[in-house]
This record gives sequence, structure tokens and C-alpha cells, in this order.
Amino acid sequence: MLKGLRAMSTEMKLASLGGIATVLFLSVAILQPEFLEPEPDWDVSDGCLGGLEHADVGISEHYHPDLKITKDGQNVQIPPNTGIDQVGCREGMRWIHVHDASETAFTRLHIETPSKMNVPLGAFFEVWSRENGPSLTEDREFDINRNGISDWEEFDITMSVNGDTNTDFESYIMEDLDDIELTFTSKS
Repeated sequence: MLKGLRAMSTEMKLASLGGIATVLFLSVAILQPEFLEPEPDWDVSDGCLGGLEHADVGISEHYHPDLKITKDGQNVQIPPNTGIDQVGCREGMRWIHVHDASETAFTRLHIETPSKMNVPLGAFFEVWSRENGPSLTEDREFDINRNGISDWEEFDITMSVNGDTNTDFESYIMEDLDDIELTFTSKS
């Protein structure tokens, strides 16, 4: 075996190592794709820009996904100024917030963080819940009715991002200019 390895040229050794690395990468990608997905930064919902209780940390990242929520065929309006001047962030803004809202279309979310973070969709629901809006359960599952019951038990839920079906739901890592559409349909 050693004699065979010594006889291999450097190029052949590198090509063999490259082949092994490729096979390992593809194995992980196919058998455990979640291993390659970024972990959500759930703490982002507690972040505050400015305000009375927090020092201004500055903004490194600033981007804008759009969100539309429909429940049983009716638009769920996200109120303007959600995440602005909240308890724990007086006279400041949460790292995920809304300035203006739309009654019929997508509402622009503003994500402003001090560093690159993997901001999950569910973190916005944590911010919104502080204003008596829809929330998440303790297991970080949607609770659009705020009744403490996971919406997965009460609704058929679909989600699309930029027109494509997405099944990451609460853990979906939002990106700039995403059009995220959530649909909740009561189970009969």
C-alpha cells in the first residue's frame, strides 16, 4: 500500500483527495442537508437600536423583506410602527421593525442589525407579540390567535418565498427583498 502511495504523483494525490472531499460533501448535502443550513439567531428579537435602555450599537446590516399574512382568506394587517418604542426598547427600534403597513398587500419589514445575523421569520412574531399581535408558542411555532396552541394543530399553513414554496416557516432566514407569503387556513 505504501509503495502504491509513493508511486502516485502529487497531482494524482490531490485529485484523489479532492474526489474524497467531494463525495463527503455530497453525502452530507444529500443525507443531512440541515447540517449545511445556517442556524437562526433567535436573540435578534431582543435587539434594540438606540432608545432609553440601550446604548446605540450601530448598524452594519440593513435590509427589507416583505411579508403578507392571510388567515382564512382575510389579510392579517401588521400595524405600522410594530417594534418601535416598545417596552424594553423605549424611544428606540427593535432590530426587526415596521414603519408603514399595508392593508391589502405585503408589509415591508426593516431588519437593522449590528452584524450579519441569520434573522428568522419567527423572530418578527416575537417582536409583534409584545404589542399583542400574533406570536409564537414556547416551542417557537406560530400562534396567530395568541391562544397558546400551536397553529399547526388548528390550521393548514403554507408559505412561499418569492413565489416558491418554502417549508422552513418560523425558522426561515429572511433575506433582502424577499416576498414572504404565509397562508393560514382553518382545519375543518
